[in-house]
Amino acid sequence: MLTLVCATANPHKTQELGELLSVLGSFTLVPRPSNVGDIDEDGDTFVDNAIIKAEAICLATGKAAIADDSGLLVAALEGRPGVHSARYSGVGATDADNRDKLLAEMQGVADRRATFTAAIAVAFPDGVIIVAEGEVHGTITTRATGKDGFGYDPLFVPNEGDGRSFGEMTATQKHELSHRRRALESLVAALSHAGRQ
Repeated sequence: MLTLVCATANPHKTQELGELLSVLGSFTLVPRPSNVGDIDEDGDTFVDNAIIKAEAICLATGKAAIADDSGLLVAALEGRPGVHSARYSGVGATDADNRDKLLAEMQGVADRRATFTAAIAVAFPDGVIIVAEGEVHGTITTRATGKDGFGYDPLFVPNEGDGRSFGEMTATQKHELSHRRRALESLVAALSHAGRQ
């Protein structure tokens, strides 16, 4: 069983990663230590930021660390909010602030295509880094629907679903379609191939 320290300080992501990893393989997920300060996510891509976070936590703890960086890319907004998804409305923005900004920018826009993407990195104390990505395509709603999930979930309707937003789905239903699950499935395969699991 592989023990991984979770790099994210977001409790929703920690819970979701833990739920998915428990289904996909033999992993123990340890929460990010409270004494680890903020990590400057200044990468240009989701992969860059996932690696930055995983390496920082691995260095701080001396243990293998897993980090996720994910976000929403909206076609009509030239890929925004992208890597700035969590801070779209500014530093300290809430999920509701970010959703409100996105809906305002999409008001009257006919092309509502969007992609949720996730990059997940595992950094090991010996310097090895394994990265995987996943994505799911869908559309942006005209208003928030549902009270489940987090982030942009209430605004995103996956193409492969039944017309409900991620915010209207149970965690289990969302996990079946999510970008994070797809990235983790690829990651688990890569860890196994590398003899790290």
